[in-house]
Amino acid sequence: MSNFDDALERFQQIGLEYAGGLANHGPMGAEALERLGHQAKIPAFVDVYAPRLPPLERGAPIPRETWNEAFGAIDRAPDWVATFEALVETEDVEELLRREVPTLLPGLFAAAGNGLLRVVHGLRALERSKDAARRREVAHGLAYWAARFQTLPGKPGGASKDESLDAALEAWPLLSEPESRDGYFFEIVRRLDAWAPFAEAVESIPLPTPACVDAWLDKLCRHAAGVYVAHPAARVAYVHALTIPSGLRILLPHLEESDRVEACGYVLQAVGALHSMFGDPNSVPEDDEEVLRVAGDWDETRYHAACSIQEHAIKMTEACWREDQRNPDPIFQRAGTDAALKVGGRSEASVC
Repeated sequence: MSNFDDALERFQQIGLEYAGGLANHGPMGAEALERLGHQAKIPAFVDVYAPRLPPLERGAPIPRETWNEAFGAIDRAPDWVATFEALVETEDVEELLRREVPTLLPGLFAAAGNGLLRVVHGLRALERSKDAARRREVAHGLAYWAARFQTLPGKPGGASKDESLDAALEAWPLLSEPESRDGYFFEIVRRLDAWAPFAEAVESIPLPTPACVDAWLDKLCRHAAGVYVAHPAARVAYVHALTIPSGLRILLPHLEESDRVEACGYVLQAVGALHSMFGDPNSVPEDDEEVLRVAGDWDETRYHAACSIQEHAIKMTEACWREDQRNPDPIFQRAGTDAALKVGGRSEASVC
């Protein structure tokens, strides 16, 4: 077994969350380390990360006719795990995703996007081997998505006017209430329920055509990397603003064409929610000499990320590297290097 397989076996024996609402990033971090080319660091990452998580409780599958009432019920997480584990044992994962993900899309903000992200890291692992543990990892991601299912205000894709994505992102409304930024991300964004400008912004942007989905996500990822760099006081929030749309790329081939378009709307909604809550028009990038020196050398950046043994640094660096390979832009190098060198304090990770 590889270091990743060993990590997966261990992480699947422990819970989806810990400390009352912090996501289990363990399997995602281990898979990203393997992608970064530093699988040798996985055992150290597991030894640091796994002890904080409680054992996984055993549940019972939820009857399909009661799923709707169980969405968002984190206390039923063990039941959701049992539900999706049973499904991946008897069904083709591709067919399962095509059928069930459209139902989950409206709640894509689940655990600050970590339900979606655990699914997509599991899918990448499954590409390399079709074994049972990797199928179960997709099941655990779907279970977490369902258990933390969370909708946000506004109806994506409801726009009738032709507003460009770039223009809308630049003019995105910011709540600018620092006192509202304390707590878990899934709690913080609830402030937007009573703030009309957010829903109006969500509904002002037309969804991409099927042929333009990739280009649309290119713009959203580039913008997310830019606002990450511009907001050093909220690094972890903006890590999610980049990893969510970048992660969606991995899921899209497993969805029907119409669902790919719809998914873009919910991803924009999730990114916009984080920016509305954490965006500061007066924030400026940190001109850290070490970050500027390392940026541009992906080998060194990837090494720093791996050595950090920090889940958000690892995931952000890997996503930026992947986006830069697809669509080269210095902003991805800057954001990825900043994450590798700067995202490391445990206090920064206490919100997701």
